[in-house]
Amino acid sequence: MLRHEASYAVSHAITRWKEAAVNRQRRRRFEGWLDELRSRPPDVLLGANVDRNEGIRHHLLGIQRYSSLKVELAPPDAMLSALSYHDLRTTVRQAFLDFDPRGITVIHSHVYPYYVEWCHAKRGSGPLWIHTYHAPYLPEYSVGELAPWQKEINDVLINVACNADVRISVSRWQQRYLEEKHGIRTTYVPNGVDVALCDQGDAGRFTGSTGAEGFVLWVGRNDPVKNPGDFVRLAERLPDLRFVMVGGGLGKDQLKRAWNVTAPANLSFTGEMPRTEVQNALAACSALVLTSRREGLPTLVLEGLAHGKPVIVPNDPGCVEALGSERFGG
Repeated sequence: MLRHEASYAVSHAITRWKEAAVNRQRRRRFEGWLDELRSRPPDVLLGANVDRNEGIRHHLLGIQRYSSLKVELAPPDAMLSALSYHDLRTTVRQAFLDFDPRGITVIHSHVYPYYVEWCHAKRGSGPLWIHTYHAPYLPEYSVGELAPWQKEINDVLINVACNADVRISVSRWQQRYLEEKHGIRTTYVPNGVDVALCDQGDAGRFTGSTGAEGFVLWVGRNDPVKNPGDFVRLAERLPDLRFVMVGGGLGKDQLKRAWNVTAPANLSFTGEMPRTEVQNALAACSALVLTSRREGLPTLVLEGLAHGKPVIVPNDPGCVEALGSERFGG
């Protein structure tokens, strides 16, 4: 018994030592990036860049790609494979909070609390602070009560981001919501669509890799607000059409557990795809369908329209705004 306990203690100590070594390496790499910012400050520091497949990242990349200024993502793409969001909130958090953005003209925040709080702490130290509001976490984003992390984001967006020098809303409904509900005035700057990226979509490439053509497309994730169950029910009701779902966490078993639906034979799944491959799917589809319960101003709708596809959306303010009509879609 004592031997077993001693073995466990040694194993646990080795594991903790290895974890500490990895964390030290991450901190050194992160601090090296901060040193680069100090020596060669960009015009704009834009964040938080957290996940290569996360929706907000598309907005960040668009700003970086089309700005006439030197825009640095925070953290840069090169560090995403080594740093998780948990690391940004824990391992390297203090190093970032201590970073002085001297020489940087604009700090621009989106969504994530640690970055918004850093911008707030540095307000008045030189850079102009811009915050862009995306859709808040409303009840439609959860089954039952919102998760603690969703509540945290809402709290920071309402009580901290409101102090930004410039506040932007990406949709009209959100602009009204923020002012009427929380007294926060914002400037309306709608989401854009990267037409050059859409033009790269290749229908033949998608059909060649999946065998799917002339299909009805859904793109998203297995999430309450995206409501994928309704798309499965639509496929059930239209057995003569082919349906394709693109996104992570989607499959017969997952959808059965989460939504109590049975995927019919005319519905197939591709799994998660990079944004460039999503453009191939949009180019190949016969129609795009959204079943979301709530959207900000959905870039996916704008991309579908840029591809010249019929786009069918629910009667949601953000979706309707993207289409430009309460009666007719594109």
